[in-house]
Amino acid sequence: MTSTPPEPSRNLTAGFLRNFDLASLRLLLSAIEEGNLARVAAREGFSLSAVSRRISDLEARIGIRLLHRHDRGVSATDAALANLARLRSLFGLIDQLVEDFRAIRDGEKGVVRVRAHLTAITGALPEAMSSFTESHEGIELVVDEATSREIVHAVQLGDCDIGFVSGTVDTERLAVFPWKTDELVVVMPANHRLGGQAALSFGELLDYGFVGMTPGSALLTLFRGQAALLGRTLDERARVSTFDGVVEMVAAGIGIGILPAAVAARVAAQRGLAIRRLSEPWAARRLVICVRDREQLPAAARAFLDHLTGG
Repeated sequence: MTSTPPEPSRNLTAGFLRNFDLASLRLLLSAIEEGNLARVAAREGFSLSAVSRRISDLEARIGIRLLHRHDRGVSATDAALANLARLRSLFGLIDQLVEDFRAIRDGEKGVVRVRAHLTAITGALPEAMSSFTESHEGIELVVDEATSREIVHAVQLGDCDIGFVSGTVDTERLAVFPWKTDELVVVMPANHRLGGQAALSFGELLDYGFVGMTPGSALLTLFRGQAALLGRTLDERARVSTFDGVVEMVAAGIGIGILPAAVAARVAAQRGLAIRRLSEPWAARRLVICVRDREQLPAAARAFLDHLTGG
């Protein structure tokens, strides 16, 4: 099979590009604007001889005279004047490109890829994002929800810059920063037989049906693990993917649920559910931020991390 030959115009462009460099083109533009090579040398930071040599070499390589040289200085030929607007446009784009690179390097612009578990997304993260973007208008935050285990894996692979996870998951080989403490509480129908107690142990809940999150979530993994330590298993009546789903199932009398206190106060109370303290040491759950290496983060991501941690 024979390959299609490149278009003639592309061949011509590729060959032409090999015959000059941007520095020489910049000197040409300055020469047209200044009309004097000594002023060009001062403006661009070259010696006078280097300016003259580079422009002469450029003319030789492309086979076109670009400057008239006379006693008073230099002036553009018709060929150079015909392309003056394009030269200015070219270097306007290059200057903008350099400025964009500088802004990205300095953390003034950029895209930060974030993965967060449900507790962070329904809790403190939106407000933290809002306060950050107000003071960093050139930085875009892109957030995807995932389970804590999925987030750790994504950070390890470099698929995201910053992860928000439960402190109960293994964050091996990652840099971890404390963020928030998340208190877990029990939600149940207001007329539930355990509703008369101000605080409940986890063991007391195991005699009743349970509404949990989907398998793989940090919360369900935590609850199953704690039940196993007591020699028991959860009587899982429903497994849902959102806290709202837990609330609706509990409100329908399907079982008891355990939710972050902030979520319970906002959502469960609206459905007339009772909220009770969970009297377990692990009920005060740490929420952490994980990254591969703070120093290797893009500047925009490092700025967001510092905003979150007060760094």
